[in-house]
Amino acid sequence: MRAGDSLYGIAAKYHVTVRDLEEWNHLSSTVIHPGQILVVSSTSSSAGASSSSSASRPGATTYVVQPGDSLWSISAKFHVSMAQLEAWNGLSSSSTIHPGETLRVSSSQAASAVHSASKLSSLSSRGSAPGASNATLAQSALGFAVADYARTFLGDPYEWGASGPSAFDCSGLIQYVFAHFYIQLPRTSYAQYEAGVPVSESELEPGDIVFFDTYGSGPSHDGIYLGNGQFINAASTSVEIDSLSDPYWASHYIGARRVIGQNG
Repeated sequence: MRAGDSLYGIAAKYHVTVRDLEEWNHLSSTVIHPGQILVVSSTSSSAGASSSSSASRPGATTYVVQPGDSLWSISAKFHVSMAQLEAWNGLSSSSTIHPGETLRVSSSQAASAVHSASKLSSLSSRGSAPGASNATLAQSALGFAVADYARTFLGDPYEWGASGPSAFDCSGLIQYVFAHFYIQLPRTSYAQYEAGVPVSESELEPGDIVFFDTYGSGPSHDGIYLGNGQFINAASTSVEIDSLSDPYWASHYIGARRVIGQNG
C-alpha cells in the first residue's frame, strides 16, 4: 500500500472502473484505508457489466466506437489489454480509432482468461464522484494514469526540439506522454492549445494540459496538471514539478485544455 493511491489510480492500473471496484468489494463509499485489501478483478463473466446494451457487456465480441472513446477506455470497459485490442484489430501504437468503427473486443480464449482472473492488491484512497457515469469515471481514471505516467520522466533532461524518450522539450513531453495512452496530439504547444476543450483553472483535473505565455507570444509553454495545484513540465534544464501558485507561473498562466475523452 502506498500513500496517495486512489480508486481512480487502481482502476487505471487494472483496466476496470471505479464502480466495479466498489461493487466487487462491497464498498458503501469511495473511502478506503491503508492496509485494506481490495479485489481488483471479477471472477464471473457478469461482473462489471453496467450497460443494458449487449455491445457493452464483457462477453460481447464486437463494440462500436462512440464519441470520446479511446483504446484505453475500451480496454477498461471490456477488461482486456490495449495490446490485445491491437492484435485482434490489426492496430499499431500509432493507430487512431473513430466513432462508428467496429472493434473486436474479445476472443473465446481471452474471455475465459480475463473472467477467471482474480488479483489482490493493498491500496489507499483519494475517492471518486458518487453517481458519476462509467464513462466519466473511466476518463477520470485515465487522467490520473496520464499524470502518474508523466511523473516517471521526472528529472529527465530538457532539450529544445526533443520529443523523448531520453530528453524532452515542453510540448515533446506532452505529446510523448499522451501517445502512450493512444491520444495523438500535435507537436507544438501552440497547436496543442487548439486541441480538446477549454477548462477553467477551478475545474482542473489530473491529465489536463496547462498553458503559459512565457515569451509574450501566446501558448509558448505547457505542462500536465497533476492535482493539488501542481503540474509537471519540461522546463529550462529538466522535467520538473511546479506549482500554479508560484508567482512566475501564476503570472504567465493563460489557460488549460482537456483532451481526455475528446478524441479517439
